[in-house]
Amino acid sequence: MFSGDALPFHRHSDVLNAAVSAGDDESLVRLVEELKRRGNAAFAQKSFAEADALYSKALDVTSGRDPVHNQHVFFANRSATRAAMGQAQRALEDADACVRLAPAYAKGHFRKAQALSKLARFRDALAALAEAQVLEPGNKSVTSLIAQTTALAQQQKDAPAAPVAAAAASATSPKKVTRVEAVQPPSASAAAASSSSSSSTTNAAELDDDEKIVGAVRGYKKLADGRVTTFFNNELSEEAKQLIGDIAPKKVADGSAVQIKSVDGGSAWNVGNTFEERDMTAWAKTRVETLFAGVTVPLPASAGLAGVVAAGAVRDVTGDASIAVVRGAKRYIFDLAFTLECALELGDGGDRVTGELRFLDVSSDSGGEVEADAVVPSRYQSAAGKALHAALAAAASPFRAALQSRLAAFVTEYHAF
Repeated sequence: MFSGDALPFHRHSDVLNAAVSAGDDESLVRLVEELKRRGNAAFAQKSFAEADALYSKALDVTSGRDPVHNQHVFFANRSATRAAMGQAQRALEDADACVRLAPAYAKGHFRKAQALSKLARFRDALAALAEAQVLEPGNKSVTSLIAQTTALAQQQKDAPAAPVAAAAASATSPKKVTRVEAVQPPSASAAAASSSSSSSTTNAAELDDDEKIVGAVRGYKKLADGRVTTFFNNELSEEAKQLIGDIAPKKVADGSAVQIKSVDGGSAWNVGNTFEERDMTAWAKTRVETLFAGVTVPLPASAGLAGVVAAGAVRDVTGDASIAVVRGAKRYIFDLAFTLECALELGDGGDRVTGELRFLDVSSDSGGEVEADAVVPSRYQSAAGKALHAALAAAASPFRAALQSRLAAFVTEYHAF
């Protein structure tokens, strides 16, 4: 699909040009995970064209292979990417492919609803959102999009129909044609005769002619007292004068009564509520490094193993955070990325399996839902590695729920400033 370093995505040429031979499942797994990681990073950086190319490569190399490579996830991700690029119809096609592969995958129905909304097919979008809500009843993103789509569907229903009847009537009505005939001017003798007969009535008709001229000339009007003036002349009535008198500026006796109150948490000097920003990056990074300390969750019985999943150190923390005062309101802004080391300790002194969760987009506008990439090197080599990967990758797993509660506590602490 892509070859050479002259193309726009030359920094990804190693994976875009990579070929996997048949039967080499280990190389295929590594390639697919790398394509997903780079695609998610490109999407987070709004490099949608790069993300589209990386997701498409992942779909190409996994086509016709074992469904364990989660093709439906790449279709859903590419649907979101193409929707962000304004390619709503192609986004809908990818979302339909995702739903066909995994009907129980709620995000597939959510991506389908997003694409349908961009195509102004709001009723179809609401049907797709109903499927997503059945699969994940507590999903805040689904609930929010249902409210937005319902309002848009109502607006579309209430919109007036185009006046086609009036246009058709005007197109079929017969056109009126006016005939103009030339009139010869009267001779000199006839003009002299007519002037003598009309001279007696000229003075009586002067006033009427003046009134007709005034009525025919645009931009003039006749007042109640008979005066003729320009159309833009404005003379205030008694009622208008009283109204202006009521709204005239009044002297302020007590200056404190009209003093603008500063926003709670803003600077004392900022009585005008102008823009003000406080840098909280150092606090946010330090807090995240200790946020998940002590989080341990036992494996569920469905895993078939006895063990405990524990959160370890947080590393590679990047991003920024700030508190801004904008138009009299405080806004808590943060956009962070970090890697959380995790481990599975098997019971009875068994083996210890390690992995990590890569949080690429933990931000104030994520709606409380945070996606993370799970990386477990021994996922396909041992049952313990597979169990750890399941605990890290599934957003609904007990371990991920415990991490989500810590992130919610972080937001609460942040809003206390």
